[in-house]
Amino acid sequence: MNFQIILLPEDNYWEWVRACRDYVLAYGCNLTSNRETAANYMAPSQVITFPLAEKERGQFADLAIWVEQRHPGIRLDPVAASNPRQLRQALKVRLEAEDRYGQRQRPFYLLWPTDYPIVTQKFGANPQIYTRFGMPGHEGLDIRALPNTNVYACAEGTVYLVHTNPKTHAYGIHIRIRHAHGYRTVYGHLARALVQPEQEIAAGQVIGLADSTGASTAHHLHFTLKQDGATARKETKYPKDVIDPTEFMVWPDSKRTKEMAPSWSAERCLIGVHGPVDGPLEEADFRLLQTARVEAVKVNLTEPVASIEQLRSLRPSMLIVVRLAHDFSQDSVGPPAFLAAVTEPASRLYEHGVRYFEVGTAPNLQLEGWNRSWRGGQEYATWFLEVLTGLRQAMPEAKFGFPGLSPGGHLSGWRSDAMPFLEQADSAAAAADWVGVICHWVTETGLNSPDGGLAFRHVQDQFPGKLLMITEFSNPASDVPPEVKGRQYRAYYGLLRDQPGIGAAFAHPLAASQGYEGVAWRGAGSDGMQLARIVGERDF
Repeated sequence: MNFQIILLPEDNYWEWVRACRDYVLAYGCNLTSNRETAANYMAPSQVITFPLAEKERGQFADLAIWVEQRHPGIRLDPVAASNPRQLRQALKVRLEAEDRYGQRQRPFYLLWPTDYPIVTQKFGANPQIYTRFGMPGHEGLDIRALPNTNVYACAEGTVYLVHTNPKTHAYGIHIRIRHAHGYRTVYGHLARALVQPEQEIAAGQVIGLADSTGASTAHHLHFTLKQDGATARKETKYPKDVIDPTEFMVWPDSKRTKEMAPSWSAERCLIGVHGPVDGPLEEADFRLLQTARVEAVKVNLTEPVASIEQLRSLRPSMLIVVRLAHDFSQDSVGPPAFLAAVTEPASRLYEHGVRYFEVGTAPNLQLEGWNRSWRGGQEYATWFLEVLTGLRQAMPEAKFGFPGLSPGGHLSGWRSDAMPFLEQADSAAAAADWVGVICHWVTETGLNSPDGGLAFRHVQDQFPGKLLMITEFSNPASDVPPEVKGRQYRAYYGLLRDQPGIGAAFAHPLAASQGYEGVAWRGAGSDGMQLARIVGERDF
């Protein structure tokens, strides 16, 4: 998902704003004169568009260096303009050409080659890995692509090589195309090539299907750009005429989603709450659910059937999601053992109309199987797919979810970095009926942060069209009063209410005997009911 913000000079700011009027109305982007505000806006998924004077270089001459040092990963979109009049004209040209970022105004440009506008490894990254191959860094772009999804030609040209053996080249199965002006492109790690040598190719044509063949550890497309003679002319530090494709890429305004239609029929994100984490629902919980006007509840596998019926008496349309939990804290648990433990109790709830099940939770945590039952995302994907097959055989009408991951980076002996784990387990998430996301924040600004309340944006980017569930969210800070948390939760529900593709958001949890101080709704005194009343006062 792309977000755009226009960074304008402070001097004569409103003149600059007026110059952007038609462009902003067309694309809905935001405006600011503060570079920190621009850098923090939906980071790192945003594009910062800014005027850059051609001669004196202007106020933002050092912006690229500043962003690289302090906010790496943000895309910059400079517009050649020394004053508001020039900016208005430049943006008018873009509007008339329907060319939001101006890439198509160049003599040579590259259309996006996959359905996923995410770069998982930039050009020049990780020099410590690639110097052993005679490269000063990564020699292309690694671009998100799920197994067997389309790979598109970036420009018209002629195929000059199709390598079909997945084991005899680092790129595995790959395609090479020659284009105008001496440019050549390479598309690596494919499952299958759909073109032949000497074939004429149109820009945007499907040329292959993505996979992870060759020297690859996760499903993606490796994309390389070359220009004949670039190395000899010293236009690049790379051998074999490799150049940086980044500036040539036409970043897509929207994702192609025809391969993955959403399975969720609800038009609005449902207001949900996680039940008690270590026991069944109690009468106090039902009172809380009624006060907060809850529309969805996530319960444990051991929840009595009577509780399911009582939930439906509160709201006949209540969405009920069951977490298929197991003890992973000691020994390795293989798919057969997991299926043997969960299938019978899950089938009991299935027979009483429950259709949504989350397969475990946070598999990147050691306590939930990491480093015991699987060592990383790829092994977990294999485990999950075998479990998914067994569950679907037992409950053919059920919808099984890929579990939310514990957010954050690597913690030795405790947690595997969430985003690489998800990338490596992409085949499992793609096969699931829906994908879970865990979101936490501890400050007011964190509620709207891409690493806090908006963490689901990253998952939406990786799995466009896939139904998401916010399987757990909270402000876990123990020093924040319940009335403040109540207002934050109500604001968060409101933020998600009309988000496309999100089925429900489950605040976590209603109650727990220990370890959830400051998080559980039902705690000491009347805190839980107070929080529930604030949430229930919503007007959306």
